[in-house]
Amino acid sequence: MMEIRVAGVESLPLAATKILKVLSPGLILVDGQMGVGKTTLISELCKQLGIEDEPSSPTYSIINEYYSELFGPIYHIDCYRFESDEEAYDIGIEEYLDGSDYCFVEWSEKIKKLLPDNYVRIIVQELENIRLITINQ
Repeated sequence: MMEIRVAGVESLPLAATKILKVLSPGLILVDGQMGVGKTTLISELCKQLGIEDEPSSPTYSIINEYYSELFGPIYHIDCYRFESDEEAYDIGIEEYLDGSDYCFVEWSEKIKKLLPDNYVRIIVQELENIRLITINQ
């Protein structure tokens, strides 16, 4: 387990650098309450992984796919709008969850029955004027 304290958005690049030192490609669940900064963290991680597009929230598109010269495809999935496992199956989510590429998933509790055994969980919490980022491998 690793914990990182982030005092403000200006500290996020350094936090993302620390996180990427311990992450490997694969499934990465990013959990936390609404508005805590999950998408902002994932956007910074994607930038540091070398994507050239401006990362954005996939709340309505559900899946954003980016490309990195160094790492190939990088996926960002937002499961917030799923109301059933069938909806996730309809978009072919299992292909992303079982892949070997970086795949960041927000609101993973919506698809917990579909999750494979092997993943990293990042938890983002808001504490008194800071964000606490916990990485569980």
